[in-house]
Amino acid sequence: MTVPDQPAEKNKGATPRRRILATISVAAVSVVARLRRYTGVLKRAALSISLISLAFSGVSLYETILKQPSLQILAGCNWEYGRGPGSYDEFFVVPLTVANHGARAGAVLAIELTASNSEQSKPFVARFTIENLDDKHRQLFAPLAVSGHDSATASIIFTQQRLTTAPFVHEDGRFRVWLKLTTALDTSYGFIDRMFAPSPPEARFEIRLAEFDIGAILNGANASLDACYSLQGAHVP
Repeated sequence: MTVPDQPAEKNKGATPRRRILATISVAAVSVVARLRRYTGVLKRAALSISLISLAFSGVSLYETILKQPSLQILAGCNWEYGRGPGSYDEFFVVPLTVANHGARAGAVLAIELTASNSEQSKPFVARFTIENLDDKHRQLFAPLAVSGHDSATASIIFTQQRLTTAPFVHEDGRFRVWLKLTTALDTSYGFIDRMFAPSPPEARFEIRLAEFDIGAILNGANASLDACYSLQGAHVP
């Protein structure tokens, strides 16, 4: 009489096992889904890190190797003005530094100086370099080569482009000066370099001549000029 009841007992004994297996299966599916989600997040994070590293590498490559010469004019505060043997032979002595903020080398072929006031404007050009502001021992101006992330310094004598006009400076006072470089830049990358070539460097200053003694100047003494007496003398790249 007890035999027919055995299958029922077996079914009752199998139900907990099925529940356990079902629970384990659900947990496993949840774990797999979470792992897939976390794996996706890790992949996106790894991709983001790789892209950021690539961007930094590109910037570093540009700044250290590819960046074109970027020249800036820096001038000292103490300039000098003098006259040569002829009454119209006037000149400026300017201590200059040309800084290169680019990665590749550049060269300064020529420097123009334009002096102006309310009455006139007069052009000068860099013709000589000197040492220790001793304008008695002049050397012809030669191109200044400036390596990448480096600078070149020289004391330069600017003389008139034409000696047929009257001297620009004839009394104390203030006037403006504009410096402009003629440069030779590396164009080894062809069209790209020419397309992104920087404009010629220039700088503007306001100069003060506190005392003008024409007798001393004609006897060979130089007058001192102040290029830093006001904020208007700040360098303009």
